[in-house]
Amino acid sequence: MSDEPPNSGTSSTRRAFLRASAGIAATGTLADAGAATPNDAVAPAMERTGDTAPGDGRFHTPGQPSRSAHRALAVVERNVAQQSDSSGFDRVANAVEYLELGSDDPVDAALERADAAGDLDGVLLDFPPGTYRVADGFSISPDRTFGIVGSRTVFRLDPDLRCELKIHGLSRGLFEGVTFDQRAGQAAVSVLLRTDGHIDARDVTYLGAAEAVDDDQGALLRPVATTETASVRIDDLRARGGTNAGSHAWVGSDPPPDHVPGGVVGAFVGRANEGVVQFVDPVLRGWENGIYATRTRGAVQVIGGRFVNNNNTAVRISGAESFCDGATIVLDAGRWPATQPGEFTVGEIQGVSAVRIETGGLDKSGTRLRNLDVRAYEMEQCPGLVVYRGGSGAGRMRRCRLTNHLDGTPAITIDAPGSGGRSASSGAQAVRMDRIEIHGSMTDAPAVRGTSQRPNSLLADSCVRIPDAGPDDVQEVRTRNVGYGPDCTASQRLDSRFGVAGDVPPIRNTTVQPPSPGPGLPGLGVLVGLGAMTAYVLATLPPALRDRLRD
Repeated sequence: MSDEPPNSGTSSTRRAFLRASAGIAATGTLADAGAATPNDAVAPAMERTGDTAPGDGRFHTPGQPSRSAHRALAVVERNVAQQSDSSGFDRVANAVEYLELGSDDPVDAALERADAAGDLDGVLLDFPPGTYRVADGFSISPDRTFGIVGSRTVFRLDPDLRCELKIHGLSRGLFEGVTFDQRAGQAAVSVLLRTDGHIDARDVTYLGAAEAVDDDQGALLRPVATTETASVRIDDLRARGGTNAGSHAWVGSDPPPDHVPGGVVGAFVGRANEGVVQFVDPVLRGWENGIYATRTRGAVQVIGGRFVNNNNTAVRISGAESFCDGATIVLDAGRWPATQPGEFTVGEIQGVSAVRIETGGLDKSGTRLRNLDVRAYEMEQCPGLVVYRGGSGAGRMRRCRLTNHLDGTPAITIDAPGSGGRSASSGAQAVRMDRIEIHGSMTDAPAVRGTSQRPNSLLADSCVRIPDAGPDDVQEVRTRNVGYGPDCTASQRLDSRFGVAGDVPPIRNTTVQPPSPGPGLPGLGVLVGLGAMTAYVLATLPPALRDRLRD
């Protein structure tokens, strides 16, 4: 399935980004329409992550975005504001009146008619509360700017409808407050948002499972920023329904053995993307992959969020400008959804992991993982909670809590460059990890399984709290200032206990029982203070020098 527009070779003149703080020209204002106001169009980074002024402690807590994540949000916001030269949407219209929708008229056909007539260019459609029928897919390319906003607005798919809703080529877009209801039969929807400027998508919800039916149904959401300066930001994506347990997206040739074909991905970022795609606080449960983002030349940045029991990997990611920061990820086959069973138990083919670093055939490296809270309770096969594949190249991992109750499964697995039939990434291959806590009841595997073929890999300033922990639980990776056992007893003559205090945050998902607060990482107030001081010093350095110090 392609993310290219219908006429990708045809150039068109596009206006640059809308200026987020400007008013609405022509017939109305966003405030008049009861929708998002211009000041909301690019929301402040702190507001969209649920804390307008987080203290330093939140920046250093697994399961909460770091200061670096907030800074990345601010960079995109600033770029959008600086490049905007438009006063806003040309008009805001009541969607029912503007599209002349009757009570049972398909909204897809109405949108295509309006697009063909040029009536969607520069228009923000405000859908009043209600349910709107989707009888087929659509592909529209409004000129310049376009948006859809709603409040308690539901787009309901006809029974058994498998469709794509494609919106191409916007210089600026806003999509907010829409729910896609795919609960009728084997219905499933894939939404493509494509821009050469910037798109904001907020509060987008998917209701119902998407059954694997051996077709090429695309991911629920497919954002595409077509140039290096373009961007898409997705806040509060919610999709809890899931696809068949044990399913894979393969359809056609060379599938894995005995797989369930046609599994549906939560969100996919592919090769058509060249810019920055940001996912802020997504909630994805039970999909073929949660976020599949290793086959893009652009950057994918996952900030916060909750991922529960996604079939293969919660987050597959790669690239120096890409990162996963502040996410909570749960693997628990004992609570796997029984309503959409596969032909085999999840994990029996590839195994299921929380984060997988791989390149998807592109020569990329340097992905950063920060502040992750990973909890693995039960899974028949898992290659590792965090896996660096053979083509992944260098990587950085900092301040993550990995709770591992899976016997025979490392918390971190680092494959040799070029292994597994994957070409090795050029350049550095070391994986650097610091301030990592690994705890749980895991046995019969090292906590960290490395490789001698990445000789500069390092685990530093960390705790391994698994049963009978000792230096042998970190294999083929150099260590510095690492403690072992329930009290993080030093194996390298540490003078004090290591760690930072913190409770495990609850998961807002009724299918997974939140664990009781874990022991956290007791102590280390000094290191937290030093971290805050270091962050302040780095923030005041010239960018070039700051980047060199971080590496």
